[in-house]
Amino acid sequence: MPTITIISYFGFLLASIIFTLVLFISSSKIQLI
Repeated sequence: MPTITIISYFGFLLASIIFTLVLFISSSKIQLI
């Protein structure tokens, strides 16, 4: 496996985790209000 594929895969994984985290935090803040 090329290194670029691994880097792009982990980058995509990290992006989805951050996106889900931001979505979860924003929804919790909306519920608090």
